[in-house]
Amino acid sequence: MRETIFFLGEIEMKTILKNTIIVSSILLIFLVTNINAQTAEEWMDRVDKNLVYKTAESVMKMTIHLPNGKERVFRMSGKVQGDEYALLEFLEPKRDKGTRYLKHDDNLWIYFPRVDRTMHIQGHMLRESVQGGDLSFEDMTESSAWQDKYTAEIKEETDSTVTIRMVTDDMTVSYPFREILIDRRTSIPLKIINSGVGEVSIKEIVTVESKRFGKRYYPTVTDIRSLLVENKWTRFEVEDIKFGMKFPSDMFSKEMLER
Repeated sequence: MRETIFFLGEIEMKTILKNTIIVSSILLIFLVTNINAQTAEEWMDRVDKNLVYKTAESVMKMTIHLPNGKERVFRMSGKVQGDEYALLEFLEPKRDKGTRYLKHDDNLWIYFPRVDRTMHIQGHMLRESVQGGDLSFEDMTESSAWQDKYTAEIKEETDSTVTIRMVTDDMTVSYPFREILIDRRTSIPLKIINSGVGEVSIKEIVTVESKRFGKRYYPTVTDIRSLLVENKWTRFEVEDIKFGMKFPSDMFSKEMLER
């Protein structure tokens, strides 16, 4: 049997080498893309790991910008345990100092030190605005996983962001529809559009600043804008926050509220 020997010229060798490099590059891009790919549920999980906590203690500033151009500024301290308990106390201005809010599940008690009186509200009243701003008490104390309430789909992707649309059949939640623009690097929501029944947009929340706390990123400055009222918005600033502390057993009691 004769052996057939092929001699490849320099041009043919360069062509084969070039084609090999191109194919390898395509395969590498394909592999990297699939490694980095995330489902909508995985993105929700990454966001939840940033925003959901067992306990937190913070000092906050809330600036309400009214349609007439005036501002109302409040400072407050807050203690939160899961999605069940929260205690909020106003530090400034002087007329509101000492006013406290105590949340226990769907119940809310407000203590007014000037008249030494406690008012009890519950249910949908937790969705009323705090001090006439664009945040409800429910908004301020929410610490439950989105995955437990919503199903999601990816709406749009770029090199730096992912937009997911979240829907729930549970009409007891404040916002049955949510659209979230997520930063790929930090898994922080850059923008949230909260919508009600019929997908009517109600509120827009924009993250202005975020910081890293241990393994999590957390928004420290957010702008909340009503989409139903013109020229009205609220800036919410977290001046200090700590996570994972243990509170005394009576922290979220009426005794602490009325102390």
